[in-house]
Amino acid sequence: MKFRYKVLITNLILLSVSLGLVGYLMIHKNFELAKETQISNAVIQNNLVQSSVEYEVLQALNREESVKGALPDIGAQVSSGMRAENVTFFIYYGDKLVYNETEENANLKKVWEAQQEDGNKNYAIFEEDGHYYIYVTASSKVEDENLCMISRSDVSDAYALRDREIRYFRLILFICLMIESLFIYVISRYLTRPLEQLNRVAEEITDGSYETRITVKSQDEVGLLAENFNRMAEAVSEKIGELQGMVRKRDQFVADFTHEIKTPMTSIIGYADTMRSMELPREEQLLALSYIFSEGRRLERMSGKLFDLIYLREHEMEKEAVQVENVSSEVLKVVTPSFEAKGLVLKENIEPAVLYGNKELLVTALANLLDNARKASKEHGVIEFSGKRIQEEENPFYYELSVKDYGIGMTKEETERICDEFYMADKSRARQEGGAGIGMSLVALILEHHQAELIIESEPKKGTKMRICFRKEGQENEKEEEQK
Repeated sequence: MKFRYKVLITNLILLSVSLGLVGYLMIHKNFELAKETQISNAVIQNNLVQSSVEYEVLQALNREESVKGALPDIGAQVSSGMRAENVTFFIYYGDKLVYNETEENANLKKVWEAQQEDGNKNYAIFEEDGHYYIYVTASSKVEDENLCMISRSDVSDAYALRDREIRYFRLILFICLMIESLFIYVISRYLTRPLEQLNRVAEEITDGSYETRITVKSQDEVGLLAENFNRMAEAVSEKIGELQGMVRKRDQFVADFTHEIKTPMTSIIGYADTMRSMELPREEQLLALSYIFSEGRRLERMSGKLFDLIYLREHEMEKEAVQVENVSSEVLKVVTPSFEAKGLVLKENIEPAVLYGNKELLVTALANLLDNARKASKEHGVIEFSGKRIQEEENPFYYELSVKDYGIGMTKEETERICDEFYMADKSRARQEGGAGIGMSLVALILEHHQAELIIESEPKKGTKMRICFRKEGQENEKEEEQK
C-alpha cells in the first residue's frame, strides 16, 4: 500500500474513531435512559401485580379456598383490572405454571429458574421474533410454596430509537469522512511523490529481486530512509539464506528421525505380532523378547537424548564451580560397567582444576564421548581419558579434557558431520551398539553452553582423539559472576 494511502487511511481512522466514540456515547446514553425508563415502568407494573395477587390470595385463604385452584381466577381478575398495552402476566405456584396469558417459552422458563435460585427480584431482556421483551419476577411464600409472579413487557421502542439514531449517525459520519478523505488525499499525494521510487524498489524485492537497491541521493529524511532500506535489504538477503539452511536442516532432522525410529519399531511390532499369533519354541521366544527389549531400550535412550537436546536449545543452564575430579569420578561410574563387559582398559589421568559450568551436563558430554570410544574400539582395547591445564599465555584455552581410542577412526568428512543429528559414521556398528546418532549433537550443544570447543583428530583404522577445550574468557566471566 502506498504511503499516501496510509496517511489517508490513518486520518480517516482517527476521525472515524473519534466521531464514532462520541456518537456511541451519545446514542448509548440516550438508549440507556430510555431502557431504564421502560425497565422502571415494568418493575412498577410487576409490583402492582404482586400486591394485587397477594391480596387476592389472602382473601382466598380467609375463605379457606385452595390457593392452587384459585390462582387461575385470581390471575385473570388481576390481569383484566390492570390491563396495560403490550404487557402479559404469568403466575407460578410451586413448580407449576398456573396462569398464563400466552404460551410458555424458553425465556420464561429461564427467568423463573433464575428466580428460584436466588429468590430475589429479577429481570432479564430477550429478543423474540424481532421484538425485545423484559421479564420481571417477584415471589413470596404461600403455604410453604413459592408464589412467583412474572410480567412480560414489550420494550422494543427503546431499541427502535437506538437503531434510528445509529442510522442517522452513520449517514453524518459518511459525509464527514468523504470530505476529509478528499482533503487528505490531495495533501498526501503532494508529499509522497519522492517515495514512489522506494515503493517500486520494495515491490521488486518483494517479488524476489533481493539484489535491487535504491539510488535516491537526497539529503533529507527520504535519502536517510533509502540508505537504511538498502542496509535492510542486505540483512534480509542474509537472513533468508540462513532460514533456508535452517529449513533444510530441519527437514533432514525429521527425515533422519523417521528413518531411525522406523526400523526398530517395525521389528518390535513384527516380533510382537509373531509371538501373539503363533506358538514359538522357548528359545525363539527368548530371542524375540531379547530383541524387543534391546530395541525398546535403544528407543528409550534415543528419546532421552532428544529430550535433553530440545531442552538445552530452549533453556539456559545453571552454572557453578565444579571440580574436574568429581566430574571424572561420576563419569567413570557411568561407563565402567560397559567397558568391563567389553574388556576395555581405561587409562585415566586427570589434573585437578575448577571449571565453571553444569556438573550433570559435563558428565553427560564426557560419558557420550567415552561411549563413542567404546563403540569404536575392539575388545580388550585401550582408551585414554585425560585432563590437563593449559599453561601457555597466548593460548585462548584454560583447560583440556580428552578422550582417545585406538579403534576404527573416521575420515575427514565423517569428523565434519559427526555432530549432526542422527549422523553415524558406521551405522551398522552404531545400531549394533545401541547408538542413534544423537549423542554427539548433544555433546556439541552442551559445550556451546560452556563456551568450550570440541576438536576432533581422527584417522581411519588408527583411532580418534576428541578434545574439549575450555576458553579462558568463559572461565573469567563466570568467576566475575560468582564473585558478585
